[in-house]
Parts: sequence; structure tokens; C-alpha cells
Amino acid sequence: MISTSVAPIPLELRPRGIALSRDGGRLYVSSSDSTGFVFVLETAGHTVMSRIDCPGASAMVLTPDGGRLYVATSEAATVSVIDTATNTLVRSVSTTAPAFGLAVTPNGSRVYVTMGSNEVAVIDTASDQMIRTIGVGGDPLGVAVTADSERVLVTDLSDATVHVINARTDTVTGTPIPVGQFPRAVAVTRDGRRAFVVNGQDATVSVVDVVAGAVTDVIEVGDFPKQVMISPDGGRAYISNAGADSISVIDTGSLRVIRTTRIPGPPADMALTADGQRLYAAAFRERFVLPFDTRTLTMPVGKRPEGVALSPDGRRIYLTEAGADSVAVIETRETQTPAGQLPSAVAVTPDGLRAYVANSGSNDVSVIDTATRQVTETVPVGSVSTLAMSRDGRQVYVVGPGELSVIDTATRKVAGTLALPDPSGVTVGHDGARLYVSDATTGTVTVIGTSPLEVVGDPIPVGQSPRSLDITPDGRHVYVANTGSSSVSVVDAVARAVTTTVELDGEPQFVTVSPDGRQVYVSCVGGGDTGAGLIGVAVIDTVGQTLSGAPIPVRPFPQGSAVSPDGSRLYVASFSSTVHVIDTATRALLETIPSGRTSATVSLTPDGRHAYVTGPDTDFVTVIDTHATRLRVGDQPLGVAVTPDHRRAYVANSGSGTVSVIDTDALKVSGPPISVGGRPRAVALAPDAGRLYVTDSDSGTVIVVDTGTGAVTGTPVPVGNSPAGLAVAPDGSHLYVACPGAGTVTVIDTAGRTVTRTAVAGVAPLDLVLTPDGARLFVTDSGSDAVLVLDTGSLEVTSSVPLPGSPHGLALSLDGRLLLVTVPTARGLALVDTTTLTAVGPPVVVGSGPHGVVVAPDGRQAFVANAASNTLTSVDL
Repeated sequence: MISTSVAPIPLELRPRGIALSRDGGRLYVSSSDSTGFVFVLETAGHTVMSRIDCPGASAMVLTPDGGRLYVATSEAATVSVIDTATNTLVRSVSTTAPAFGLAVTPNGSRVYVTMGSNEVAVIDTASDQMIRTIGVGGDPLGVAVTADSERVLVTDLSDATVHVINARTDTVTGTPIPVGQFPRAVAVTRDGRRAFVVNGQDATVSVVDVVAGAVTDVIEVGDFPKQVMISPDGGRAYISNAGADSISVIDTGSLRVIRTTRIPGPPADMALTADGQRLYAAAFRERFVLPFDTRTLTMPVGKRPEGVALSPDGRRIYLTEAGADSVAVIETRETQTPAGQLPSAVAVTPDGLRAYVANSGSNDVSVIDTATRQVTETVPVGSVSTLAMSRDGRQVYVVGPGELSVIDTATRKVAGTLALPDPSGVTVGHDGARLYVSDATTGTVTVIGTSPLEVVGDPIPVGQSPRSLDITPDGRHVYVANTGSSSVSVVDAVARAVTTTVELDGEPQFVTVSPDGRQVYVSCVGGGDTGAGLIGVAVIDTVGQTLSGAPIPVRPFPQGSAVSPDGSRLYVASFSSTVHVIDTATRALLETIPSGRTSATVSLTPDGRHAYVTGPDTDFVTVIDTHATRLRVGDQPLGVAVTPDHRRAYVANSGSGTVSVIDTDALKVSGPPISVGGRPRAVALAPDAGRLYVTDSDSGTVIVVDTGTGAVTGTPVPVGNSPAGLAVAPDGSHLYVACPGAGTVTVIDTAGRTVTRTAVAGVAPLDLVLTPDGARLFVTDSGSDAVLVLDTGSLEVTSSVPLPGSPHGLALSLDGRLLLVTVPTARGLALVDTTTLTAVGPPVVVGSGPHGVVVAPDGRQAFVANAASNTLTSVDL
């Protein structure tokens, strides 16, 4: 799934600390730039309401009543106090050293402040005076108070520990708790029993048992985490990964990362709304604040998405796009295929059937069957750094310290070797007759003939520490990334000499030539004495051999890249565990795709449909779906259903009176559509998938299709005016049909294909779903603001659940405990506890006009089709 980011909130200066009023209406942002200020923003319109002079403003905390804002001033031994009613600085509290972190007790009586004097200051908020200091030693930084105000937890940056303070006596208790390196922040669960500590250097979160005083778990997150916040319900922990431009979401029950979302800047301090649905992060190196929806990811899809279904394993979404006459097939997550040790490069054969992976840790090459995504063979070689494939796919050339190896892809065996000093990169000429190998030690490129395998001529001097290289499609020029001299050498392949050197503002790591040979994309990762050089992708125009336009920002640390076959998209691997997708025409970031752990190289299949990604910290290759596959079906597709074996998907085409059948293995429409007539709306499969039931809103009937023959069987069953939703009993014996035009629910005996009962169900029942035991039926009444509950034995309405608007679609978790209801007028997804029949919090905000909804098999996610905004939203449950 891809995330479309909420637009950043621009500021005049770089943000430092951040705090949010309890009602979520005001956002306070500090900046130590210039003389120091606190900005007050109105969150509805993201506009600055006030700017308060506050010298050296950094970390902040609001009192529980929201009346005062305490601001640490890192450049002076004071804590500033701001009256939030008047937005004025009313006093400064003297401390013994510059302040770093702050935490307020739940009753608002004390503020604990970590200071540069190896102490924690205690401020009495009634008098706004420092009443004592607590010596903790080391370098205290992060601080948090338990909900019962009994304990204060303080991270020690230099000692890599957490100190526990007894808040009654303001004394340190017990021994320091060892955690990870560079612990920057800490947050405590509401019950006070567990603390989450972010370790900046380790890129981990330590889970601490506060009572036992010990770490119980360690969770890997993104690069250089700086802050942690826990959701109001305690179910999630949010980690700002400053070095990865991302936010990780941890399920505090299972203690696993359930989502890492890329955002357009480096997050640091964070603030969370009272309902837990929106988080604000200070992008401390930029001039903006980043809003982040905590439970949802939204991606653009085709016009008017309506119905949504999942494959049984939850890995693939089938989404009907009624306004585009298509079905979008979307992968929900990447696939990770085990390879050898430390895979460092990957190449896909021209026919797309196999991928070859260079494993630098085990000195071998894994051969992956791209259909099954399994390793079929492993080819041992002498040494491995990287590899390249001939254009015809017949040879794979592997270079490593001291050696070049040639693998014959027909036999998957080493067909030849050649001793070389220190090869660091390799590329193959357009006709396969020449190889070009960079040598990082000598600063040269060696030309090698492939038949026989031998060095041709003298090495070509290039820049310092050449690493990656690539060749134009016509074989005329080789571009070499010189990491040590911050340049790209342009080698004339015919003259075997450097003709141009393109100077860069950063250290080039990888070069990629576009399919038409007109652009060269160069990944750079800073450089110079301060490391402040370009971090992004520079573009070289091969006609003039000069830099073209502004570089493309990619953070952090862009690595290998690949260009789509049509040249329209650039895929850049990044150390942020994502692949960035860039529009090559506009150079705008289109999306970011999660790719497992740290990503270093990327290779596309010939059709550009999948990307194979390797990274230095893993022993697997990540395969990601680069874009949704769209299949043309009939006119105005609405309902969709997938067979339990995931062999077929059925789509109701309301505008053409047909049902399309999709072969899910081949990802294509299979055969001619099944003609059902009228305006088919919803589809549902019998438990054995032998029958497909289709509602026809024109004729007021249910049509039965034999899925074995692909033909309509028997006569349509009359049910009522404008039938819509369908639900099949768990044993397949009965079919329930919602008829909004008649205001009824009809029950069909599926064996005899006869109507056995009809009951009035509200004003306009639209969609329905059965509990796993078949005892209750939930029905959306689109004519009122409620979901009705019917007893299937009596078919009587036994209860109703009020909603903040007219409901549309329904879905039920597999265990039957959670009912999900789309509410278009509220732009939300309502969650209902089926035991108590009460709403679980306010509706989750999704897109405009949410209609269809489906729950993932593991119950952790739901997917919502937003018909009015042409988007698909993933919701964490």
C-alpha cells in the first residue's frame, strides 16, 4: 500500500518543540532560530494565529488544563512560562543549567525538567519556582511521568540507561535500567507498568518493565528515532524516525511494528490529538510541521471506486472502479524472499522469469523463480560485491574482491573467471562483447572482452574511488560514479578515454542511464568535511554532458535506482527502508513503497510491474508491486467477490448487464462475460464457490450462476424492488437480500431457490452481513442513521445502532466482534462492538463518499473504497 501524505504546514523558521491543546484546536510550535519564538497555529486551517518572542525556545509541555505552556530554553538556564489565554510570555523560571526535556504531572502541580547539569529540576507550577534539583548523573534528556504521578522516568544519553525517580520523595530509586545506545525519549503506558524508550544510535525501541526495572523486548524501527508517543487508548506507540523521514507504528500488545509510513521530512518532537487519530511532527531540519493520520493510509485509485474484496490471504485487493469500467488489482504488502547472506545486488532476466541475486556475505548467487518467488538454485562463486546481466540474459557477470565470475544462465553454472585487483562495479556493453569494470583502489575502469574473457587495453583513469557505472543503450558512453572525488566520469567506449567529468555537490553512489539514453540519474549522499553536500538524485543530460535542473530530493541516503521501461518513473532505493517513486518529467515524488529493511539496490522486471530490492542488513530480497494492475471489465462495475481458493474473481457490471470473470493467477479477464441482463449490482459466492448469486436492481430478482459452467442456471428469483446487498448463510442454506426500494429483507432457500420469508427492515436497507454463527444479521438502513440488528430465526429487528449519518457498506471481522460501517456523509468508517452494540470511539476519518469496505483476514486492517474522492483507505484496527 502507498501513502499519500497530508500536506506539510509551512513555517517561517525551523520547528523544535511541539505541543497541542486538549481540544486539538491549537498547535504550539517552538523555534530556536533567530532569537527564538513560539508559534500558535489554528489546526483547522493550519494558519499562524500568533508569534510569541521566546529566546532559545526548544522543548515544550502544556499543563493538563491547557492554561500554561512551559518552554525549555536550551541556551539559557531558564524555563519560560506562556499564558495560553493571552499568548504572552508571563515569566521565566530560573534553573541551574540549560533545560532539555520537560514533563508535567497529571494533576499539573509539578514540571520535571532535564538539564545539562546532570540533574532534573522540579518546578512548582503554583509559584512557578524551581523547588529542588535531583541528581541523576550522566546526561539526562528524555523524561516522562506515570499516570498515577508515582514515578518519573529519565533517559541518560551517555550511560544508555533509564533512571526511575520516586515522585513522592523526588529521589532516585533502584539501579539505572540499561537500554540501547543514545536513549533520547521515553513514554509510559497509562497503567504505568511499561515504558517505551527510543534509542537513537541503535535504531531500536526498548520496552521496559517499570516495576521489575528491566528491558523485556527490543523492537527495530527506522534510522535515528528521536521521539515516542503512546495513543490515548494505549494500543499504539508512534516513533519519529528522524534519520529515515518516517514514522513507525508499534502495536503495544504484540510489540511489533505494524506500519512504517514515509513522510516528506525528518520528524522529531511530536504531539497527538486527544482522540489519537492525528499526530503532528516537527520537521526539525526543514521549515514545516508534518501532520500524520495515525490509523489510515490513503492512496489514489481510479474513478468512482465502489466494491472491494480481498484475496483469502489478504495480500491482494480487488477494487471495482465504476467510473473507469475497470478493476484495480493492488498488492497490500511486499513479499520477502530468503536469499543468501547479505544480498547486495539483483538483476532480472529479459524474459522476466528469473532474478539473480548477488550475496556478498555468502559469496554466491541465488536464482529466484519470479513466478513462485522462491530460490530454485544457488551458484557458488569466488567472491561477490555486485553483478550485471547481459542484454540477452545469457550471462551474469559477478565481481568481488580479486575476481570476475561469469555465470551461464542456461546451465546456472560458472562458465569462466578472471583475476582482477579490486573490482567495485560492472556493466555490460549493448552487444555483450565488452564489460566495463570499475576499480575503487586504482581509480580506473578496465575494459574486458567477453569472448575470450580477457582484459582489452590499458585501464582507463577516472576519478577517485569509482563505484557504480552504467552504459548508454547504444554502447557509446559509460558513466562512472567517483565516490571519492564527487564527480561522474563520462567515458567514450570507442576511444576508451574520459571525455567529460561532471562535478557534483555530493558523493555519488550509484548511476543509472534512462532507457532512451538521454538522462543519467546519480544518487548522492552528502560529502565534504561536514557531510552537508547534496543528498538526492542529480540528473545529467547526456546530450550536453551537463547537470540538468535542480536535483531530486530523496532522503535519507538514496542508493541504487531503476527506470521504468517507458522512462516515466524513477525508482530509488533508500536507507529509509522504502523505494521512492519519482515522475521523471516533473521530478515530483509520486509515492513511497515500503521495502523491508534498509534498501540499497533495485531492479525492475521487463514490464516494470515488479521491483526486486536488496539491502545490506537483511538476508532476503523484497519483491514489491510497483503499481496497480487495471483490468478492463464491463460498464460500471460495482460488486466483486473472490473464490476461497483465490483462482477467480467475479465482477458485476451494472452498465452492461454482465458478470466478468477474472483469472487471478494470470491477472486477466477470462473468456467472454456472463450475460445476466438488467443492472447487476452485488455478487456473493456459495461457501463451496459452486454458485454465484447476483442481484439485479432492474428486475427485482436474484440470478444464480453455475460457476463450473459459467452460465445462468434456473429462473431468476423475485425478491423485491431494487435488490442490493447479499449475504450467504455460513452453511450455504439461505441467502439474505436487502431491497432498498421495498424497505425489506428477503430470505431465499438456496436449495429450492424459493423465497421463504420477507420482513420490513427500516426505510431503505442497502447492505447486510451475517455473524459467523449465522444467528444475527446486520443491515445498513440508508434511509435512516442506523444499522439494524435482525434475529435470523424470527427475522425481526431486535436492536439498532445509531450512527452520525446514513450508512452504506458493511463488513464484519472474522471473529464477529467488530462491525465496520461506512458513513458517506461523515466521511468516516464507524466501528461497532457487536457484543454491546455501541460505537467504538468516533468514526475513523477516511475519504469522501466511502462505500465498500472489507476486513483483512488477520483482522488488523480494513480497506475502504471512497467513491467521491477516488481513493482507497487502509485503516488500522
